[in-house]
Amino acid sequence: MKTCCKFHIRDAAYRGADSRLRGASMAESLAQMTARTERFQQRSVPEEDIFGLAPAVRAKVEAGTGAWRPFYGSTVAYFLEPAARHLVDRVTDNLYAYCGDSLSARLPAESYHVTLHDLRSAEKLDDVASAVFLDTRRTGSMISTARDVGDVRLLCTSVFNLMNTSVAVGLVPVSDDDCERLHVARGLFDEIVPSGHFTPHITLAYYRPDATVPLTPALLSQTLETLTESVVGQTVTLTPALLRALHFSSMATYWDAGGA
Repeated sequence: MKTCCKFHIRDAAYRGADSRLRGASMAESLAQMTARTERFQQRSVPEEDIFGLAPAVRAKVEAGTGAWRPFYGSTVAYFLEPAARHLVDRVTDNLYAYCGDSLSARLPAESYHVTLHDLRSAEKLDDVASAVFLDTRRTGSMISTARDVGDVRLLCTSVFNLMNTSVAVGLVPVSDDDCERLHVARGLFDEIVPSGHFTPHITLAYYRPDATVPLTPALLSQTLETLTESVVGQTVTLTPALLRALHFSSMATYWDAGGA
């Protein structure tokens, strides 16, 4: 990691983030991130007769109906600019046209986001309430510092099956500088919860457990291939003004945690 910065952020802010990242082995180069994500985003649907959902989906989505279950926690994320939100909404329309009976209830368009750093999550509020409350005292100043990093440009690479939990748009930084900015901003929050490798993405929908119309691997694979063609090469710009510390009570309900 560089000890000075090529782009316009406050020197003190960069030094603070950089000192944390020098010890973080998970801050990949753009080439490393691209190679790693390609390995599981291309041909992401397992070759099996029945598409099996990850057990974690049942904590977030009601079996049979696809309604949102209570799920609590906190995260740091960039909401999308209008053009990107429109792109994602259009892709989601097509996803639901193909597979809607096998998916969760739709996510509100205003909730589309790119997670910068997950913090806390649990099925029961009591399991995370104290940590979320105490973290809020710190995230405000960290958000301000992360915003100083500036815009981060991302490139859409695919629509893929994310670990049999959800369908997502895969993203990678446009340039080495964008990749560095992204890791600097993300690294700030490792002070609260250490993180691993970063896979930037936008969640389009979760799968529905025990759906009346089970999702077949063949249909999902063909759908993802078609949707990928509609997004590949599109750019999404993460802007500082849309970076937020958020609390949530389901995967469809987020609100600003305040403090920044």
